[in-house]
Amino acid sequence: MPVSIPESVFDKYYDVVDSTFTIFGVTCQLVYVEKVEEISNTFDNVPSNKSINSHRRRGQGQYKRQNKVVKEVEKTEDIKLKVYWDSKSFVKPGGNIVVPDNSIQTIFFASDMGKVVRAKELIVHKDIKDKKEMRFQRAGEPFPMGLRQSRYFGCFWERVQ
Repeated sequence: MPVSIPESVFDKYYDVVDSTFTIFGVTCQLVYVEKVEEISNTFDNVPSNKSINSHRRRGQGQYKRQNKVVKEVEKTEDIKLKVYWDSKSFVKPGGNIVVPDNSIQTIFFASDMGKVVRAKELIVHKDIKDKKEMRFQRAGEPFPMGLRQSRYFGCFWERVQ
């Protein structure tokens, strides 16, 4: 005989878990490379690089392509996440997942999935950013969590700097 769970049970569950974002969540910043601007100046002081993927090298803010000098611009967007720093606190999504040292796990709403997937990096804990900026990049794809696995997602991040 199948068990029928009233919808009110799921509603109460979602209310409780949603409130944990207010209580335990921290404001983080998603970092996007939002647009590429052409820099028009008369000085040619950007070194040329013959590599096909020269624009993907870390640390270069400018690169040359077809006699045009372009600069990548970072844009940030605030997001409320639950952040787990200790790997013993990680929610196990299944299997034997191995994450790198200095990794974190975040939990976020499914409505923020597009933002998280598009982001190049994550700056954790905006309120202490002036003391210590901690940047992370995604280590794998986000995975569904919670009852019905449709409202919350988790994601692992590895340290960049």
